[in-house]
This record gives sequence, structure tokens and C-alpha cells, in this order.
Amino acid sequence: MTAPPPLPAPVAAAVVTLARELAARPFQAPDATRLAALGLGRRELAAAERAGTLLRVTEGVVLLPGAEERAAELLAALPQPFTLSEARQALRTTRRVAVPLLELLDRRRLTRRLPDDRRAVV
Repeated sequence: MTAPPPLPAPVAAAVVTLARELAARPFQAPDATRLAALGLGRRELAAAERAGTLLRVTEGVVLLPGAEERAAELLAALPQPFTLSEARQALRTTRRVAVPLLELLDRRRLTRRLPDDRRAVV
């Protein structure tokens, strides 16, 4: 498999800025307004994801690579099983981010959704 082409300079600079912002608050994904202000539209986000510099959790929710593993570590410290609300509080994020992030964790088998909508870290 060949490496993805390097990011254009403006996109790389925007990703660096976003990475700085997410360093302090790793699960507070920027909203569409912030992404647009950084010049990160759909095409730019797709390029950054292919380059491995951003993790697209879902359309409109981007985090840094490795965020899913970090989230699983934090969630493992909660009493198991846990609710969406408990996960949201532990990750210090919003429902807009927590729901798709938990779904991603389920797909990657880092968490398991239980019949009562609670989850457990695998």
C-alpha cells in the first residue's frame, strides 16, 4: 500500500491548529463553524483522514488519531456497565460527540452495547 500524498500546506496548518486545540480537550470536537473557519471542508477532512492526521468519528465529528483508545481507557475506569451520560461526563464532551464516539467504540469492539443501552468496556 502506498503512502497518501502529503497534505497541502494550508490543510496541514489547519490540522496543526486543530491538534493544539484538541490537546487540552481531546473529546471536544470542533463544530462545523470552527472547521469552516480553519478551512477544513469535506474534501480537506477526507484528505487529513487518509493521511492519518485526523480521525473522522462521523460526518461533522473529528478528533485526533488514537482518541478511540484513549476514550476506552477513560471509560474502563468507570463502574461497569456505564450509561451514555456517565460516558459523556467522563470524557468531558457533549452528546453530539459522545453518541457517535461510543458507536465507533462498539464497531471497533472496544466497548459492547448491552440490551438496556448501557455499555461495558471489552
